[in-house]
Amino acid sequence: MNEAKIMPTSMHHSSSLDKDEKGKDVSEKEYRGMIGSLLYLTASRPDIVFSVGLCARFQTSPKESHLTAVKRIFRHLIATPDVGLWYKK
Repeated sequence: MNEAKIMPTSMHHSSSLDKDEKGKDVSEKEYRGMIGSLLYLTASRPDIVFSVGLCARFQTSPKESHLTAVKRIFRHLIATPDVGLWYKK
């Protein structure tokens, strides 16, 4: 991911995820791990909450299109490392 193309937004404005029943299956374990990591980050990165929630719907049978959307979120995080919330005690 270090050499990945960075993304200014976490999701393309015209993209819509669906079941994609004809798409190629990907590993549920890998996909769930990625979603879990992103859900952890949503506590300090509210800009990705909607995108992560949308991708989390497809944890039972993820396809390549869903994995591509998750990878786009990670590329967005690489592009915006200084964005986040700071919670004071």
